[in-house]
Amino acid sequence: MANLTVHPKRIVSLSPSSTEILFAVGAGDSVVGVTEYCDYPPELEARIEAGELTRIGGYWESSIGTIMALKPDLVLISTARCTVKTKKRKVNCKPEYETTAQVAAQLRSLGLNVLPLDPRSMNDVLDNILLVGRVIGNAAEASNLVEKLRQRIDSAVKKPKAASHRPKVYFEVWNNPYMSVSSGTWIGDLINLAGGANIFGEAVSEWPIIDSEDIIQRNPDIIVFPVISDVPRFWGSFEDVKKRPGWKSINAVRNGNLYEIPRDFISRPGPRLVEALEMLEKIVHQSS
Repeated sequence: MANLTVHPKRIVSLSPSSTEILFAVGAGDSVVGVTEYCDYPPELEARIEAGELTRIGGYWESSIGTIMALKPDLVLISTARCTVKTKKRKVNCKPEYETTAQVAAQLRSLGLNVLPLDPRSMNDVLDNILLVGRVIGNAAEASNLVEKLRQRIDSAVKKPKAASHRPKVYFEVWNNPYMSVSSGTWIGDLINLAGGANIFGEAVSEWPIIDSEDIIQRNPDIIVFPVISDVPRFWGSFEDVKKRPGWKSINAVRNGNLYEIPRDFISRPGPRLVEALEMLEKIVHQSS
């Protein structure tokens, strides 16, 4: 971290959330490289077409050669890790984490400054914004942004704090196999802040893989699905969800409490996570 005190002029971001943080704290003009998945803010595409920004590959398989050619002063990398397991089956997603760790180590060995970010909660995300702001020399901009975000968070959690009932929430990350979130993730933290009780909050893994029977037995009051605009839903439709074997007995299905939330808002631990919190709070409140 010692070398990271130098204010960088050329920055490469290896995750969409890092890219969003950089632009949000006023460092967009210094960003020279982003991943194939970075698509926000909207001005990114125009800068890429103008040759001011370079795509350096995917999230897990960024091109070291392309990164080095950009001669960055700083590289931001996400080091989120997880081991997905249940009593019945175990799936380890450690290889992806090891890939990013190896990329970070390789870049450091080549003399580059690397700043790893590994948020697990809303507070971690705010701390990351402040950290990035300090490192790039925009501490004041980052502090102002975080203050505004905190005000919105405080406003969003007022009703949940006063509520006497916390409806059970199931957040579906994927359905083949079924995957959800624990309280050890920023999504799990958002569910709690929004006033919900995450049915897999106590899971050993951050991103637990579960059976359909596990979901039915825990009987959530609310089910939330991430959605990408103009991309087919991985679960099909709400009617398809209702037809899943045994799911008609679930409270959320019986009462029509099935909801969508933009995936990029809730899956990227950056400034727009607050918008996801505000959406979740409204979902939980109207379903209580």
